[in-house]
Amino acid sequence: MNRPYPVETAYLIDDSEVDLFVHRKFIELRQLASEIVTFNSPSVALEKMSTVPDNGTAGILFLDLNMPMINGFEFLEKAKKISTGAFNRMRVVILTSSNSHTDRERAQTFENVISFIPKPLTVQGIDDIIKLIGVENKSH
Repeated sequence: MNRPYPVETAYLIDDSEVDLFVHRKFIELRQLASEIVTFNSPSVALEKMSTVPDNGTAGILFLDLNMPMINGFEFLEKAKKISTGAFNRMRVVILTSSNSHTDRERAQTFENVISFIPKPLTVQGIDDIIKLIGVENKSH
């Protein structure tokens, strides 16, 4: 039985090619999104995502916090300034090796952030996100 994908597009931003590969495989396995777009550079991701057409659907973004040049928080700040309709509706999942309570609190200050998950992303983590999105969709 084919079920519809919970989200149209999942974006992955991580400077680690290995993490991108693993996270992509789990997203494919759990059929979270019909399209998966990966970036190993947050700068390139900002540039490309600023041109995403606003088709009224909310995508999901899995964002690493600890990256060189632009960290995850800097990415979110810059993306907020771009402020396209597509990004404003995007749900953000922070993926990080950090157990910092400060990072978790700071992540919660961003309206789009729906979850803060320690790396590596797991099948259970994807299932939890699917449940969370289901609850969100019912409340809107």
